[in-house]
Amino acid sequence: MTPMRFLRRLGALLRGRNVDRDMDAEMSFHLEMEAADFERSGLPPDEARRRARQTFGGVQRFREEGRDARGVGPARDLSGDLRFGLRILRRSPVFTIVAVGTLALGIGANSAIFSVVNAVLLQPLPFPDTRSLVSVWDGGHSIAEFTYIRDRSRTLQSVATYFPNYGVSLSGTDQPMRLTSAQVSAEFFDVLRVNPLRGRFFNNGEDGPGADRVAVISHALWRDRFGSDPDIIGRPIEIDGLSRQVVGIAPAGFTFPSSETRIWIPLLIDPTGARCTSTSPPRCRETAVGYSWGGYGHQIIGRLKDGVTTEQARVDVHRIGEDLQRENPIWRPAMPEYLAGLKVSDLRYRLVQDSQRLLWVLLGAVGLVLAMACANVANLLVVRGAARTREMSIRAAVGAGTRRLSRQLFLEHLLLATLGGAAGLLLAFILMPALVSLLPANTPRLDEVQLDGWVAVFTVVATGLTALLSGIAPARRLARTNGLQAIGNARGGIGAPHRRLAGVLVSAQIAIGVMLAIGAGLLVRSLARIMDVDPGFETVQVVTAQVDPPRARYATPDRARDLVRQAVERLAASPGVVAAAVTSQLPFDQTNHGMAMWIDGFTTDPNKLEFFELRKVTPDFFKAMGIAVKQGRAFTSGDGANGAPVAIVSETAAKRYWANRSVVGGQVRFPWPGWMSVVGVVADVRNNDLKKPEVPAVYVPFDQVPEIPFAITVRMSGDPAAGTTLIRRVMAEVAKDTPLSRERTMAALVDDSVIGARAAAVLLLGFGALALLLGSIGTYGLVAYGVETRQREFAVRMAVGAQASSVMHLVLRDGARLALWGVAIGLAGAFILSRTVRGLLFEVAPNDPVTFTAAPLLLAVTAMVACAIPAWRATRVDPNATLRRE
Repeated sequence: MTPMRFLRRLGALLRGRNVDRDMDAEMSFHLEMEAADFERSGLPPDEARRRARQTFGGVQRFREEGRDARGVGPARDLSGDLRFGLRILRRSPVFTIVAVGTLALGIGANSAIFSVVNAVLLQPLPFPDTRSLVSVWDGGHSIAEFTYIRDRSRTLQSVATYFPNYGVSLSGTDQPMRLTSAQVSAEFFDVLRVNPLRGRFFNNGEDGPGADRVAVISHALWRDRFGSDPDIIGRPIEIDGLSRQVVGIAPAGFTFPSSETRIWIPLLIDPTGARCTSTSPPRCRETAVGYSWGGYGHQIIGRLKDGVTTEQARVDVHRIGEDLQRENPIWRPAMPEYLAGLKVSDLRYRLVQDSQRLLWVLLGAVGLVLAMACANVANLLVVRGAARTREMSIRAAVGAGTRRLSRQLFLEHLLLATLGGAAGLLLAFILMPALVSLLPANTPRLDEVQLDGWVAVFTVVATGLTALLSGIAPARRLARTNGLQAIGNARGGIGAPHRRLAGVLVSAQIAIGVMLAIGAGLLVRSLARIMDVDPGFETVQVVTAQVDPPRARYATPDRARDLVRQAVERLAASPGVVAAAVTSQLPFDQTNHGMAMWIDGFTTDPNKLEFFELRKVTPDFFKAMGIAVKQGRAFTSGDGANGAPVAIVSETAAKRYWANRSVVGGQVRFPWPGWMSVVGVVADVRNNDLKKPEVPAVYVPFDQVPEIPFAITVRMSGDPAAGTTLIRRVMAEVAKDTPLSRERTMAALVDDSVIGARAAAVLLLGFGALALLLGSIGTYGLVAYGVETRQREFAVRMAVGAQASSVMHLVLRDGARLALWGVAIGLAGAFILSRTVRGLLFEVAPNDPVTFTAAPLLLAVTAMVACAIPAWRATRVDPNATLRRE
């Protein structure tokens, strides 16, 4: 097409009605001229006009040819088809509402889930050149490992380390508050290539001993706490009782490494104990070196040099790992196991690897829901199309081609899908906050979830696919209707081809429902197994609170001991309190404290240390928590600062390291001088995860190794809610500048620990229930319509002697056949797809026989109940009245 021709067609299309008027005027002129010629030949005026029209031909045909010549015919046809489709939908409001509502549920749920998947898994991290950002991971690093990798790497251009979720108190005002901070090395912001909103980030050396105390605050903290004061830069703020100068403000939205991070402070990098002087506490240098090499939990990130791959970086880190193993002054880990744990991977993958299985499973499940919604709507269209067979046949008989009819029907279905997509996007906006609240709080990047352009594109694509999946088969089937045969069929009932297609769609719905029901059943049974796990402590009547006193004010061991002693004594003396205690860490804390230790009589190689979970507790801790003492004794008031160093170990530790000897009286030691005598054994506690096996644990008296911050546990004899009020009141009396957080019962703490398993179970259960509903509606609708259109058949059968029971059996048999096919296909699909949820299950096999029996049985029974009502109605047919109508 030449440019001029295109411009002429475009102009004709834009001028539309004016061009039509010109054409009408021109054709009227020709008709008048032709009629005038006939009048001059002697014909009357009326006859002359009739002969002129006959000679001229069809005016409408010339109009269409003229539009086609201008290139506006197809556009006008499309516009007309759309208007006709809207009229058809308006004439069937019940059908339209049901179809649009069904599609909105499927599309809305998919868009809501995709908004989370997109933000968490698909979008790149909000940093420049994220492809070069890597994580070095071995389960948690020591400071020494970081310094070795930073100083000796040949493949990483920059390296940083950080300790996440470090609780601090912001005081110096009337309302002290607890903040989540990140302790970071000076290179942290440079590695991420983030620029400050105001001020600067940390300089080299500000993470070393003797450096000035500085801090960087988040944009949210600057806005909410300091009123966006531009003069905050250079001003001191009190963090943990120490004055720190604010040197920078992070850009809006930056909270790495966790969404709760509000402040960044330099991590003390002192692997040799250079900070220790003659006035330092005893064993200062040994403690510093021991912590640098044995204190784990730090994360390491880095940037690859240009042209370097992650595999090359892994080889390089393993080379450095050999140096670490050889030069470690404390212990030398076994080389193969140690190097196997040193993994270099893409930082984004490292952050989301624990969440991606759950999110992909949810997206797959909700995709099945959309497929089921499409099948349901397609079934509605098939049944509705059967009622329009006569209409389509008449249109075909008067010249409408199959292509034109297919286009008309597909446009109607596209209108349905578009309305469903728009309603689905609104539903996604409503569902998204509830979905985010259901997911585990430690799911990364949840704060980035939003309905953005990518979600809109996904919704448009889903809408288009929905129109194709739900509309193309019914449209093609209806458009190919035999015109004369259908015109002769005055009833317009559902024929065999339509019935077969509708039956296939119903079986597909049941199959999808079986797969979703089995997936939900597996996750629900897994959640039940998790909740049946004994955590090792009592959850009833026990309340807890995290206490974050300013560290500088309680820096000396005596001041920390005095604070804890006052708090515990006042709590224990309060009415309704059975026991009160303090622990360095509660179960299921994100930052689990652990320490490598030697065991006397077990450790034969001084380079091989054993990992223990470490808890520092006051004497009544085991009573307050309901942890049973299995051997020996609990701590007493005599196990104080001046008492002999003692420890209590867990049952798992006793069985593993004292299998054939007495554990009470044994000795253990941290990576610094000083053996501790084991005085007791207590029941195992699931400190990290109810799904993971018990890890050896060691408890030491708080007074011997005091630690700030700490957590309070109180066992109440009555309402546990009173315990929360009591803790607030007592802490306000003994340390009014100390913020409290995470005040809750132990039962709530356990519930929070299984939020991931609960989210998966609840969402899959919801999808399964929706599938059950849609499958029931689809089955009922098809069988009910079949009964309606087969009334003459049933009347004849009953007129010749058939019993009502045989008619009911006939209807139920047809429904049972559909259900059995759906169940069989669903079982096969579930057997294959159940492997995808293996990582989400606990003590439940992916092919669990109970679930694979109960879920299909439920779907089959539901389908038969949906068939029973139409089957009963079939038995109520009056043969005389029905045949008389025929």
